[in-house]
Amino acid sequence: MMISRPMPLALGYVHRRCSLRHFEIGMEQQLLADAARAQGHTLGTVHVDDALTDPDGFAVLLEAATTEEHVSAVIVLTLDLLGDPDDPYSKYSRLNQRGILVLAADQPVVPPEPQSLPGVPVIQGCHPKRRRSRVK
Repeated sequence: MMISRPMPLALGYVHRRCSLRHFEIGMEQQLLADAARAQGHTLGTVHVDDALTDPDGFAVLLEAATTEEHVSAVIVLTLDLLGDPDDPYSKYSRLNQRGILVLAADQPVVPPEPQSLPGVPVIQGCHPKRRRSRVK
């Protein structure tokens, strides 16, 4: 039996362009899911924004990312979608100011493998912890 630790949750963010058809959103969602998994996360809700809902749609994503318990990141197809990281008013900076990790499908950051501890076997999908010994 393999014991696995649930991966942290990443919300997706897609900006819908006029040329983007409804079935293409599914393909972008799959790209986000694959990239999130490769970076050690599980894809949660994908927020789709467009020119008409842009400020309000991002505000909903920001609120969800900060209030939902298991969300630790937001993943986008490209970092360009979030604006200049050096601009304090950009979407990227607003996410970082709230402590939300920003992931991009086109620039994957692969999490390091967990280090094994002496005497503790590594179980795939788990991060080993030392057991505390009870001293009488």
